[in-house]
Amino acid sequence: MPSHFSRPDQHGPELTLKTAKSLFGWIVVITAVIKIWLAWFFPMTGDEAFFHLWSTDLNWGYYDHPPMVGWWLWALSHLGNEPIVIRSLTLLLTTAIAGGVVLLARELLPREQESRAWLAGAVYLSMPASWFAVFVTTDTPLIFFMGLAIYAYVKAIRSESGAGIFLAGCFLGLAFLSKYFAVLLGVAFGFHLMFQRQRFKYLFLLLAGVLPFASVNIGYNLHNCWNNIMFNLVNRHEDAQLGWGTVLTYLGMMLYLITPWAMWSLLKGSRVWLRQSALAFALLVPLVLFLVISLEKTVGLHWVLGFLPIAFVLLALCTQGIWMKRYVWFNAFLSVPHLVLFGLLMHADVSVWPKKDFQEDVLFHRNMPEILAEFTRDMPANGVLTTIAYSPAALMTYHYGQVVPVFGPGKYHARNDDTFVDWRQMDGKPIRIVAKAKPIDPSLYTDYLSDISVKTQTIGGVPFTIVDGSNFNYQRFRDVVLREAVEKYYQIPSALPVLDCPFARKYGFEEECRLGDIGVFN
Repeated sequence: MPSHFSRPDQHGPELTLKTAKSLFGWIVVITAVIKIWLAWFFPMTGDEAFFHLWSTDLNWGYYDHPPMVGWWLWALSHLGNEPIVIRSLTLLLTTAIAGGVVLLARELLPREQESRAWLAGAVYLSMPASWFAVFVTTDTPLIFFMGLAIYAYVKAIRSESGAGIFLAGCFLGLAFLSKYFAVLLGVAFGFHLMFQRQRFKYLFLLLAGVLPFASVNIGYNLHNCWNNIMFNLVNRHEDAQLGWGTVLTYLGMMLYLITPWAMWSLLKGSRVWLRQSALAFALLVPLVLFLVISLEKTVGLHWVLGFLPIAFVLLALCTQGIWMKRYVWFNAFLSVPHLVLFGLLMHADVSVWPKKDFQEDVLFHRNMPEILAEFTRDMPANGVLTTIAYSPAALMTYHYGQVVPVFGPGKYHARNDDTFVDWRQMDGKPIRIVAKAKPIDPSLYTDYLSDISVKTQTIGGVPFTIVDGSNFNYQRFRDVVLREAVEKYYQIPSALPVLDCPFARKYGFEEECRLGDIGVFN
């Protein structure tokens, strides 16, 4: 296969298969050591604690996403709840994906160029975004099942296997149960199938594989106020606005993730890899759709991670082995500042950071057990510990062993409390509200609490404002704060049937949340 680094009638320099396998093996070992170091020592993050809470209440779905990461963490919880256990599957993820890059590239390359497949896997695994991806997110199962879907789909197209297309649909359905971004891969498959000879048969088989898993999510939403749909398609886009800054951020992020050298090879060799239409569609269609999304919103780095492995399979098709070996070294040099940064975050004194706010944030994550012990030391036996933002609340919940609610209106992210918290049970109880490095106006709480006192205290190196109040007035809280949540976050479109809404039943908002309304079927 001609390379873009050589004339079309020449083969460029390739490494031996033994050398390529050896390099891949060393990268697996080195990155495994780095990932274990990170998974063991890095403090629990707010998002990880948030998803860990899901695992304590096994369900068909959760407020803001489909349930797969909750299911994974529930299974892991039988082994323990330490960070290294919670992160164990994520720790293995990119190594498994690198193996998939090798397997798929081997399928597509001539036998004499198999070394390229192993080198592409090494390039993928050595880039920073692969080895530091040890933290648990909804993207963990998404990336895994998307990888399986892509592999199954490409093999099915090559062998014209209807059973393979159905299997790809099943994996795509499992990816959908992980995160809605799987829809973008489904769109890519659908576009590609329109150009296939057996397009209608294959589309039917793909959908047949997806639908049993998609129906789980649909059933959950029908019986849970359409939480996932409201969160992902309505509530979280309230701040969207048109602008070019987010587009430039997206383009810069993609250059960083794929790395400038791999991007250059892909652009130069596009005539080679565009012949692999299944992979080209699976990569380009979602990335173009993300580009459109970036016109209004910032595209998160983690949003695109499931599509990155495709780029490295394609890299194997258009890049000489000697260059891919160099790319591994380039990635190693790029990794050095990342390693230094993580080392400082985990092990250095916080004084190395110039900004005081950042120092306090590092201490907040490192010293959470000590901070919680101080928070609860003088609380009444029936007192309720709360905070004012969802990420600190999730982190405190993980270390505290019981739910720390968000007191007040919160934001769309804080609505997870609508599932895990019952404010009725707190009626008449004393409430403690804590906030990190943030002044609190006690007048905000006089309608809901009596005998309010406010103090500031530095705990574990972090300044806190602590508000104590007694005799929590649930009815007033329900009529003001929870009603505001209904008006902002539970305005379910009239076309959607609402078969059940536990939040509405719990707090008496059946009419406002359209409970029992069959929507378009009226």
